[in-house]
Amino acid sequence: MYKTLARIEKQLAAVELDYLRKTYIATRLGLLDRATAIQAIPDFWSTVIDEAPAEIDQRIQPRDIPALSCLSGLDVERFEVTDADNGEPRSIKLTLTFKPNEWFLDDKIEKKFYWRMSHNGWSGLVSEPVTVRWKNGDRLTDGLLDLAVNLWKKELDPDTQGCDLSTFQEYQTLVERIQRIPQDAVSFFAFLGFRGHRVSAVESAAATEKARSMVDISKETEGSSEGSPSLPDSEIYPHGEEVAVALSEDLYPGATHYFTAAKERDAKVSDEELVSDLNDSNNSEESNASNNHELERRPNKKMKIHA
Repeated sequence: MYKTLARIEKQLAAVELDYLRKTYIATRLGLLDRATAIQAIPDFWSTVIDEAPAEIDQRIQPRDIPALSCLSGLDVERFEVTDADNGEPRSIKLTLTFKPNEWFLDDKIEKKFYWRMSHNGWSGLVSEPVTVRWKNGDRLTDGLLDLAVNLWKKELDPDTQGCDLSTFQEYQTLVERIQRIPQDAVSFFAFLGFRGHRVSAVESAAATEKARSMVDISKETEGSSEGSPSLPDSEIYPHGEEVAVALSEDLYPGATHYFTAAKERDAKVSDEELVSDLNDSNNSEESNASNNHELERRPNKKMKIHA
């Protein structure tokens, strides 16, 4: 019975992946056409971000808003998908495009997320910190992003392979900075420094192959029985995977819905303000008419409605 249940679960998972892959291929051209149309709509993406779901909205700090208001494009590419039948559809590349601003020298910032599986059964997204060319230093993330990049580069150095990371000055400086900044005060842009669990492509390939060969459900869950492992102390953005999924599977495909909802909300607020303003004007006129024994009411005050 357990073997049958395990086989069914694997089949269902495979169907979901196949659906995600085929959906991506089928909608890609339409989404690119949408991106072209959006260019004619001022502040489309900044409006969408303003209406973002909680997974994103709660990560945005007040100091992030001016930079996010310069967002002019967002693209999600499932870059490991080669066609409707092949490739890992859960790996994604996010491309953020910005209008000229006071923070970034480059108008495009790209970040890749790789779907990986570890030998202990964990699976999810991992990434590498993005090197951002700042105009006036890393003010947005209080230096966290630059420090994360420095540590990552140190790890890539052939001379440091196999060394204890905690002995590096780059590691100690980063961890000290992380400990000084409350998690609920970390900039949204620290998301660019998210790394996640340290699972290499080699380890993931071996773990994936092992999982495919298992038929006994008790063996299949053995590696994950200890629960999800903790992220390293040097992780600057623990919510990175959650935000990446919200951006790629909710905000990006539903951007038109969020934009429309924001405009409808703004229009409703403007209408309510207009009604309130007119009522205030009418009350004032009635008061004046009563005081001056006027029988004729004055014209109502008009208020401009901002889009």
